[in-house]
Amino acid sequence: MATMRDIAQRAGTSLATVSRVLNGHQTANAVVAAKVLEAAAELGYEKRTGKKLKQTLAVLVTWPSTSPTQTLQDSQYAMMFLHPIYVAAERLGYHLVFHFGTPEGKLSSFLRWEIATKQFEGALIVGSYDTMEFTYVKHLRTAGIPFFHLTMPPLDAGGALSYVAVDDYAGGYRAGEHLAKLGCRSLLHIAGPKNSRDAMERQKGFLQACRDHGLENRQIAVFQGDFHEPAGERCAEYLLRQDKLPDGIFAANDMMAIGCMRVLQNAGVKIPGDTRLVGFDDVVLASYVEPSLTTIRVPYEDLARIATEELVKQIDHPVRKTVKVRLEAELVVRRSCGAKA
Repeated sequence: MATMRDIAQRAGTSLATVSRVLNGHQTANAVVAAKVLEAAAELGYEKRTGKKLKQTLAVLVTWPSTSPTQTLQDSQYAMMFLHPIYVAAERLGYHLVFHFGTPEGKLSSFLRWEIATKQFEGALIVGSYDTMEFTYVKHLRTAGIPFFHLTMPPLDAGGALSYVAVDDYAGGYRAGEHLAKLGCRSLLHIAGPKNSRDAMERQKGFLQACRDHGLENRQIAVFQGDFHEPAGERCAEYLLRQDKLPDGIFAANDMMAIGCMRVLQNAGVKIPGDTRLVGFDDVVLASYVEPSLTTIRVPYEDLARIATEELVKQIDHPVRKTVKVRLEAELVVRRSCGAKA
């Protein structure tokens, strides 16, 4: 079995530095720390920590974490899952470790070491940033660590993957149906990333609802977004350059809807007077913006509970059939579509 001394020799550094890095201290140089973790992974080093009081699950968020502010803005959807996952894991006797993705779609040195040496029993993959999802799946499979998706996995991820997800198609349909029933005859959709199954399903459902309620293609427009707030801002800037605003706007997530709302309001557009707005997810901010945002509510607690329970079943019984669960999304009508306070 590899020792810290072996790692120090492989990484070309001192035993004290190896100890600091492997015990999570932040005093070591980042380049040296990366070499230590790579050496530990290559040598198959495992910390001897004595008897575990609890087993460990990893929550692997696909969105990159570039700063605290950016993480909160770009990962609102993922952040809504964290407390429900914690509650479910605690009940089942597990504690959690959290990792966010990287902009390059690669594992951090520390996470690569944790996976290679099996520092956790299983992993929940949260979010639909495909590049990071592929990376997580590849490394977890290689290490033989059970994992479970808390969203629909990419179509070309390879193999049958277990997941629990909201019915994005039905949610998109409800958004389009709601706007059509309010009398909107020109609609715009702020789409999510092209490589996101969540986004594709929401768009398909929305467009089908529009057609089912008599709207023609010329009455429906799509603005390409990316699930980030600035995409909603860019859409609003585009709309302000047009001769006429659409009667209604459906954004593939709340953060794009909020970005769009802010820019339109700053330009004097009245919501819902001049246009109506619907989001998707029902993140915390949705009920605090003014006007409060009509949205499609994702059942975060049920999704988190089912995903955590199914992952633990996979850990306890490795040879199991693929599990695929879809939950309904609820339309929550608020003031951005004309509901009274």
